[in-house]
Amino acid sequence: MPKLVMKHAYFGLIMILVVISSIPSQNVSGHGLGGETHPPVTLDGRDVTLSINISPSTFDLNDLERYITINLNESKSQGVVEHVTLMFELKKDGERIFRRMFHDDLGNLTIKVINDGSDEIKIKGDLSPALESWMRTATEPVTMTGSVFNSGGLYEYKIEILTADSDFNFLDKRLELIGAISLAEHNTYTVVDSEQASHIVNIISYFDKIENFEFNSNKISFSMPFDWNQDLEQISVVHQEVRIPEGFSEFLHTKYDVKINNIMIKDDAVTIDDYSSDGRTVHVVMNQEDLKQIKEQAKQKSDSDMYFELGLSNDVVLPLVATTPDIRYQAYLSWKPEIIRAGEDITFFLETKELFTDKSTKNIEYEVDMSSNGTSIYHERIFGSVNSETLDKFQFKFLPEHIGTVKLDISDIGGNSLSDVNFLLVVKPQEITKFPITLESKSNTLDGKYLVDLTWFPNTLGLGESEFVMTFYEKDSKLPVRGATYDFVLLKDGSEIYRKSGIANAGGTFENFVFVEKETGDLTIRIENIAGTDEYVEIPINVTPEFPLGISIMFMIIISILTISIKYIKNFQYNV
Repeated sequence: MPKLVMKHAYFGLIMILVVISSIPSQNVSGHGLGGETHPPVTLDGRDVTLSINISPSTFDLNDLERYITINLNESKSQGVVEHVTLMFELKKDGERIFRRMFHDDLGNLTIKVINDGSDEIKIKGDLSPALESWMRTATEPVTMTGSVFNSGGLYEYKIEILTADSDFNFLDKRLELIGAISLAEHNTYTVVDSEQASHIVNIISYFDKIENFEFNSNKISFSMPFDWNQDLEQISVVHQEVRIPEGFSEFLHTKYDVKINNIMIKDDAVTIDDYSSDGRTVHVVMNQEDLKQIKEQAKQKSDSDMYFELGLSNDVVLPLVATTPDIRYQAYLSWKPEIIRAGEDITFFLETKELFTDKSTKNIEYEVDMSSNGTSIYHERIFGSVNSETLDKFQFKFLPEHIGTVKLDISDIGGNSLSDVNFLLVVKPQEITKFPITLESKSNTLDGKYLVDLTWFPNTLGLGESEFVMTFYEKDSKLPVRGATYDFVLLKDGSEIYRKSGIANAGGTFENFVFVEKETGDLTIRIENIAGTDEYVEIPINVTPEFPLGISIMFMIIISILTISIKYIKNFQYNV
């Protein structure tokens, strides 16, 4: 796709995210997106609205030119307030950068800023005859040179309106407006995965500077200055982007859990985007109402910072959703089994919807291409339908050499060259489960207090009886939780198929379950209400429709040994 089209598509996506996230807020003012629009204020008996913007809004050391625009309009008619003179002061981290007087006859002031690194702020332009304030020439905007924008982050400003409607119409009382605008800060970090391979992770903050970046196992964490005591009415959104490279397959997932100051944020504040850049972009967008809801709890960790934690969710959430850059179609991609492994038949399901038509069902054609390490491994032209309840589908079996990230492209949708979307898939090797599996409990709002070691027999689950062995520990002390109550639950396609309550008298226990044909495929084990709390653990499993004789014999031997051991442990605990 041409870079220009890609750039506009990406900008469109960002604006969609911001607009959607801002809907609950009644106040249109806000900083964090390279600009701010103030609520209406009274000027000479009428309501006026002031807006200020910086373009481009992302800080780049190699981009030395930026434009500051300041507009004053009548709130109802949107008509321009002319002959505006204003005092403009800009600060960063409490330090004044400049304080100068400007004028524009048309009320649309543009300042061209050239960051030349010099210590002195210089201005070129004409001078207004009334107050000798800087204004545009006949051909050029006001030009400012010096060290103005040296970094990304939050820039505070104060604008005082001195005249309006006429160069000599001096206001009896200056109209003062205070706010902040942000240059998005682009940060690059190197992380090392479990195979000791290095990857570049990018974080773009549309609010303030990023600090304290860490990557630990399957979590990315960082912080950002944020005053939780401020008036949140002045904020529309806080937006962060975490860009994960295509090759970092062990950190590519269908769902990410995000915490702010140890508080799990709602799912719709986190959006996966595989289209806007190479790799995957995870957008975290908190609107004003979201911030208000977590404010008091967030202040318990810090009232001056926002701590982000992004980790892989235990849930597999499908379908993945993408919108074409021409805003013509929305594509939905899902697959079965939900965990893609080499050597297994994977069925892909595609659904396409039109965004701005009568949305009647129509026949449609499009290209599907999958590539691994830059080499095409699958290509087919699909003859399907749009706006239909019947999903288009195709099957593919990945080979061992495809393990890692696979890119799936859907292009030329309906014969439109700009109607295309990308998705990233992760192909895993055949599963070799190492037991016990240690699961960390969680609740709806806080970090969990328990660990659960889980083992099942046979290791490859199939038709017939299986045993699930559980041991409960306190996370901090690592000591067994005696008398831990629990509910053992099996889920299939999101619906509960089995539930049994139990108690682990000595911290360890087991549950048996007989799988039948209708219960094969992808399931989820969920152990909930641990020790009488709302904490739970869960893990996906796969039950195969065949049950080999050799595994059955081995299973019976292990069960016999395990049963004797469990009984011995329980008797020993009681005797003690």
